[in-house]
Amino acid sequence: MSNDKKTIGITKANYSALQKLLQTGQFASELDAAKFAMAFAARNEVPAGRTNGADTKWNVGSVDPSGDLREMVLTLYPDAREPYRLMEHLMNEGIRSLAGDAKNPDVFGVLFSTD
Repeated sequence: MSNDKKTIGITKANYSALQKLLQTGQFASELDAAKFAMAFAARNEVPAGRTNGADTKWNVGSVDPSGDLREMVLTLYPDAREPYRLMEHLMNEGIRSLAGDAKNPDVFGVLFSTD
């Protein structure tokens, strides 16, 4: 796992989508919104992958100070060899999915969905 990412980022294409999530008023920070998006993507069984072109945004120590998120990713994706790279992918895929083309993403609806 020595090739794993040391920093996690958001693509330029997802930056405005991340801002839309923040504008819902449901998150205290961009990182909180990105972590929610990661959980949303994992819940929706987004396949493992890589995100190319992500700008550096957060150090993995800021994203996952306790290592618990890393362990969660490895539990959900047991074949993952680079859990932080996968986290970045899940964040970006989740942000894209949540924001979509909607002017105001329905974060509340996602939280209380019975699906």
